Amino acid sequence: MSDVIRMHAVGGPAVLVAEQETLGSPAPGQVKIRQEAIGVNFLDTMFRSGTFGVSLPFVNGVEGAGEIIEVGSDVGGFQPGDRVAYFFAPGAYAQERIMDTAPLVTLPQDVPTQLAAGLLTKGVTAWLAVRRLHEVKAGDVVLVQGATGGVGSLVARWAKKLGAIVIAVGSTTKLERLPADIGHRLSSETPDLGSEIRALAPDGADVVYDFVGRATADATLKAVRDGGAIFTIGAASGPAAFDERLVTDRRIRVEHASAASAVKGGILEAAASEIFARWRDGTFGEIQLDRYALKDAAGAHQAIADRTIGPNPVLVP
Repeated sequence: MSDVIRMHAVGGPAVLVAEQETLGSPAPGQVKIRQEAIGVNFLDTMFRSGTFGVSLPFVNGVEGAGEIIEVGSDVGGFQPGDRVAYFFAPGAYAQERIMDTAPLVTLPQDVPTQLAAGLLTKGVTAWLAVRRLHEVKAGDVVLVQGATGGVGSLVARWAKKLGAIVIAVGSTTKLERLPADIGHRLSSETPDLGSEIRALAPDGADVVYDFVGRATADATLKAVRDGGAIFTIGAASGPAAFDERLVTDRRIRVEHASAASAVKGGILEAAASEIFARWRDGTFGEIQLDRYALKDAAGAHQAIADRTIGPNPVLVP
């Protein structure tokens, strides 16, 4: 029997119910994994609340890491005993699971399993931001809205490592998570935030990575330079709405991005390799994990709602 957290309805954290299930054997092209850790992401709360529609009953979670314990036929490149992690494969809140091999990456021996579960989704999203959406280069002025969150902090640190001038905006109580030499650190509660950013960067930001959405839209639009780019990635406060006339007149590129494209585009291995390299060289600083028992998944979601959770929460079976 395997422990699993299943939803039979959408709603608050209490809809996450601990159950047990018996798994069969993997089908062709699939593997069975015994999970050592499962990542918890803001996306999970959107599945749980019904913001993103799901078919019920539903097992939440999109990333995890562990050991392959059985392989189906027609599986190449993986075998029992392999340490693996995966990204954007719904059904993660479980002690064991069966899944297709497409989202899997093999873990290097020096990468701890729990760290991989807490880092991969956020790391791939950060990689997409600084390497694909806008390839950050030395001298770029980069504004990160939501820089104290799990993904935002990685983007801010990575952009700094690449030589950018970073303006990091985040929760007042969490700004200390960012190193003092990150560049400019501003509280999201700063009055007339957009003007304050412009005072630091009179010509405006070359690129804005906005992980907040509606609450920061006005400041983001004021802060970006004419001809610059805004990428909304997630929307913790709801979808951002920008004045379309201003966007057009100022030749601003606005895109909503999802890291799911890393799997669909077949570039997950390359992204993961660079993420682990940046972890090794200290770009991300210390990755602190907040560990919750798998059976306390509802508690982790409640901590997200209460804004008391750390940037890298994981569930441990």
